[in-house]
Amino acid sequence: MGVSGGYQAARRGPSMCPGGEERALDMAMPLLRQVAAKDSQGNPCVAKAGMGGSGHYVKMIHNGIEHGMMSALAEAWQIMSIGLRMTYDEIADVFSSWNEKGELKDCFLVSIGADICRQKDQGKHVLSVVEDKVAQDVDGSEGTGIWSQTEAVRLHVPAPSLTTAHFIRLASAFRADRKQMKEAFGGHFPVEEWSEAKGDNKAVIESLRKAVYAAFLASFAEGLNIIDQANKENRWSIDYSAVVQIWRDGCIIKAYHITDILAEIFKKGNADVDLLHNEHITQELAEAFPALKEIVAKGVEHNSIIPSLSATLEFLKYSTNTILPTQFYEAQLDYFGKHMFDLKSEPAGKPETGKHHFEWNPA
Repeated sequence: MGVSGGYQAARRGPSMCPGGEERALDMAMPLLRQVAAKDSQGNPCVAKAGMGGSGHYVKMIHNGIEHGMMSALAEAWQIMSIGLRMTYDEIADVFSSWNEKGELKDCFLVSIGADICRQKDQGKHVLSVVEDKVAQDVDGSEGTGIWSQTEAVRLHVPAPSLTTAHFIRLASAFRADRKQMKEAFGGHFPVEEWSEAKGDNKAVIESLRKAVYAAFLASFAEGLNIIDQANKENRWSIDYSAVVQIWRDGCIIKAYHITDILAEIFKKGNADVDLLHNEHITQELAEAFPALKEIVAKGVEHNSIIPSLSATLEFLKYSTNTILPTQFYEAQLDYFGKHMFDLKSEPAGKPETGKHHFEWNPA
């Protein structure tokens, strides 16, 4: 059984994700419902995820989604802190307003973001002395993020919002190496102040809110696609409506607006798990796309560090496009390796090796 909520959940109730045989789950569920976190309607955030090891697997991918969301929010924090020259207390107020209404309402990570920015010790913001180093993946104390990325690659699922979040964690862990590389470059590529820092920043902060929401939603979509492929491989019969209920509250990826949408999608029990096929999800992402593009463009211009936000933008672009640069990529593969290719005149087909070869450079 996977358990989420951090160490404090032991007192206030965790989100729990059990999997296994039906008879065994039936015996355990009465107790689990009593101790589980409750959502805003009083429903326990525990349910039968599926057969076999599905409970542990779903919790593992929960952590992969969590990493994508955490990175996007951290990127937004740095944009406000350095790019817009906002104080920690001002950023806390922004996070609080995001958490009160709109797409980011009742998000656990946004809520604690406000707390983190406000917290002081002996008159000084605690955040101001925290090093920019996440070492849990490297020191072995946290494995689920690594396994999530491994599974995405193994199952051939593009999950860039999650994967880039993992890469920046890895880079951050080796702070001594970063200092050495900074010296080797004769300095670094400094995160610059945005022009909005000198004037009214309300519009850009609203765009930033929408960009963060897009990255959050994309993280859910990518994570669910990984789970879906593993479910098909292992025949776990995962109940996605149950998974959504497990994620409603008590867990790190708590995000009521998103789980409200997902609950509606999966309540019939036979929905397509790929959220980029769903009209409601695509409408939400399409509406956030201009803001995401704006933030990424400004971020690139000013050297802002935005791996998950920029990866989410690219994910949406290449996932919804039928004119990819891989057309040229495929030709290169055929040129030097006779890897074959499909023709544009043929049906899209399955992800299988093409049937055509051209002698680009006859011997």
